[in-house]
Amino acid sequence: MANIYKGRGKPEEAKQLLEMLDNVFFLEDEEETRREFLTLLPKLYKEQYNPAYNNVIIKEGDEIKAAVGCFPSEAVAAGKKLRILGIGNVAVARDSRSKGYMIDLMNMSIDIMKNENYDYSLLGGQRQRYGFFGYEPIGSECRFCIDKGNIRRILGEMPKSAYTAREVTEADTEIIKRIKALNESLPFYIDRSEEAYVDILKSWENVPYAAFDGEEFKGYFVIGKRGGRHISEIRAVDMSDTLMLIVCAMETAKSEEASLNVPLFDTELCDYMNKNCGGVSIGTPEMINIFNFGRFIEAFLSVKASVTKLCPGRLNLLIHGVKRDEQIAVTVDENNAVSVEETDEKPDIELSHSDAIHFVGGLYSKDRATMQQAFAQSWFPLPFFSYGLDNV
Repeated sequence: MANIYKGRGKPEEAKQLLEMLDNVFFLEDEEETRREFLTLLPKLYKEQYNPAYNNVIIKEGDEIKAAVGCFPSEAVAAGKKLRILGIGNVAVARDSRSKGYMIDLMNMSIDIMKNENYDYSLLGGQRQRYGFFGYEPIGSECRFCIDKGNIRRILGEMPKSAYTAREVTEADTEIIKRIKALNESLPFYIDRSEEAYVDILKSWENVPYAAFDGEEFKGYFVIGKRGGRHISEIRAVDMSDTLMLIVCAMETAKSEEASLNVPLFDTELCDYMNKNCGGVSIGTPEMINIFNFGRFIEAFLSVKASVTKLCPGRLNLLIHGVKRDEQIAVTVDENNAVSVEETDEKPDIELSHSDAIHFVGGLYSKDRATMQQAFAQSWFPLPFFSYGLDNV
């Protein structure tokens, strides 16, 4: 029987790892359109980003038979830093299934997050499959739709864009700095390095464009490589130019319509789109697992306080988390300042891990709907959001 290895991958195993992952996920693709992880997510699988180390693997002898990606990032929420681990490429080779490898590696990933003090984890996947490990779908985003008919009625005509779109490349260092600054003007953002910025914007076969009026930088947008209606990311230097920036994106994508997802804490863009869009809905952006509820609540409640007035009060929570029990007091003072501290006071509300995730960030929570502390109804759900291009 071959020796079994379970642990982090080694740099020299990157090529074998990618071959295994591509075979698991994309073997049945048509040859001429077959996908590969290196193209889909260059921000994770290029050699300089150490993809093998950022996977926990199982080897039978010299062959990698299973892998789970554990990709770190850092967020800034109202000035507070949060450590994130994104879970991706959960894969078991076709000839090694039903051996419990996926469960083993997911449990190893959870242990890494507990031991290395990550605050939360993101994952895209089937809820019941990953709920077993503590993941739940929460968060909120506005999904706006707009088409040429809407724009024609707003402007009296469907104009040709006044802007010129130029694809952004790694050589555009000054433009990358300006795009980065636009992104970081919000109360919550993922800390993207300038060196990896274009690779991040190219995630999931997207293409980033900067828009210019002559030589004046007007903003940027990111759309799919093959066009289509969805704008993955967009930001104008001046909010009043957003509609023309959308027209530019639609022309570049050769689309009659556009859609975009906007976090609720981006109040300026939400207000602009709400006044100009053809339709809007609220959706849940991602599956999440929380390991430090106190830090998570303090950060995202501070984000909420940065854009809206909260009712003052103090709420004592006892949360039986997957990492540990947390007995915390959440306070909002008369100046709208948020603080979270450990407490020995009797809890107002006691929650299991999954119930706590929905309580703090779910679109619906029975515990939240029935709580007696009316002041805290203005606190939750927290405005958690996950940027699509930063997801694994």
